[in-house]
Amino acid sequence: MSRWSHWLPLVALVPVVGGALVPVLFRRHGRAAYAWTVVVAASTTLVAVMLMQRLSVEGPFSYAAGGWLAPYGIELRFDRIAAITIPFSLIAGLAMVFSRAYAERAVDPARVPFYYALLLINLGGVNGFLITGDLFNLFVFVEIFSVSAYALVATARGPVPGLAALQYLLFGAVSSLLVLFAVGVVFAHTGSLNLEDAAGRMDFSKPMPVALALGGFAIGFAVKAALFPVHLWLPDAHAAAPAPVSAILSALVVKTGVVGMLRTFELFAGAEAMLSTLFTLLIWLGALGALGGAVMAFVQRDIKLMLAYSTVTNIGYVFIGLGLANLNAAGGAGVHVVNHAVIKTTLFLAVGAVIHRTGLRDIDDLRGLSRRMPLTAFALAFGLMALAGIPPTAGFVGKWQIALGALEAGRPGLMAVVIIGGVLVLAYGIRVINAMYFRAPASVRVLGADEAPASMWLPVLILAAGCLALGLAGRMTVDFAMMAMRSVYPP
Repeated sequence: MSRWSHWLPLVALVPVVGGALVPVLFRRHGRAAYAWTVVVAASTTLVAVMLMQRLSVEGPFSYAAGGWLAPYGIELRFDRIAAITIPFSLIAGLAMVFSRAYAERAVDPARVPFYYALLLINLGGVNGFLITGDLFNLFVFVEIFSVSAYALVATARGPVPGLAALQYLLFGAVSSLLVLFAVGVVFAHTGSLNLEDAAGRMDFSKPMPVALALGGFAIGFAVKAALFPVHLWLPDAHAAAPAPVSAILSALVVKTGVVGMLRTFELFAGAEAMLSTLFTLLIWLGALGALGGAVMAFVQRDIKLMLAYSTVTNIGYVFIGLGLANLNAAGGAGVHVVNHAVIKTTLFLAVGAVIHRTGLRDIDDLRGLSRRMPLTAFALAFGLMALAGIPPTAGFVGKWQIALGALEAGRPGLMAVVIIGGVLVLAYGIRVINAMYFRAPASVRVLGADEAPASMWLPVLILAAGCLALGLAGRMTVDFAMMAMRSVYPP
């Protein structure tokens, strides 16, 4: 079993190296690049599953890069939070499968191999971020997935994606600088870059460096997570990017900000007064984001922009759960990180299939779509119901736990926020479903459309099934998430 620790670096190295090789081996062969990408993503998922098997038997384990033990060497660590490499790798793989036909039309042919390379490098950066136990390498992986995300947004045709990518880069650069600044302050204060070792060396009798580092990490990761009000980069980036990229941004990249915030809580566990203030701030910002994002999504006509704003809403729910700081709420937030990832990938890929076949994005133009694209329309409708939190779908589980945590904390007003946000999500979901199923076609593009290729509708249906399966397995996923959160919120 101990030899399995040597597999730990592979969950990040396989996609990064595989992505770097794409332009070298397949620069003029888009289809070959696609096949290579899918195989690499599948291999990464398999590695993550094997690591999870060891975790279930032995508990959290570490790997010392080069044999240099922590705190002097680089430590990689696989714990229950890092276990989300499994669903994240699987989601990224399905988005890559979906890309075969989609990228041929949405991405310039000369950029297609680079598009696949960036998808793999982004996955490697995300996975590396999840498993690192070292602060400097945490920053390195932040840069890997961030820079690849900026470039992925810009791969779509037209000038708008380029402008959205530039805006994303500017916000991302500020957040990365804040994280790097915080890493420097922690190193100067503790003399260590290892997360666990630095946490033990923190001198909380010197509040200034502790507050500077905590603030740098908190703001930097809040930007990555698109927490209100530092979410302004998200709607344009998600709406302008190719649909598989929108899915990966919402499902994976945004969630790294949440994981980064959890690692911050672990690092500063001894600064109870500062964390209490931060938790209160996160609750308020989460509530404002949940309601504000839902209202903004409700008034959109562009369906991708609607889905982009819904990410702001759901990140708000997650941060309400984290800020409440009890195991029910935090467990609900942890579950919602994964469940929302599956739901939003379902929705963005389904919408991508619609755009691929019809070129339409306005909700009113989708009238009668279910008659021409029944599989895609079904997945889109089911995903919207899951997004609203209709039981027994995946969206219900995390929201229910967060609401229970709000009651446990004596904050019924936050439960009302979750309910009101869900009602608004249901309202705009019904608007889309009504257009697709209960209104006559009004566009010749819908009348002339047919179902997307199997490489597109099959991943969408698999993900839609996941929206149901995760809801039915809610008790099991909540128990796992609560165990993961015990390291951050000890009893």
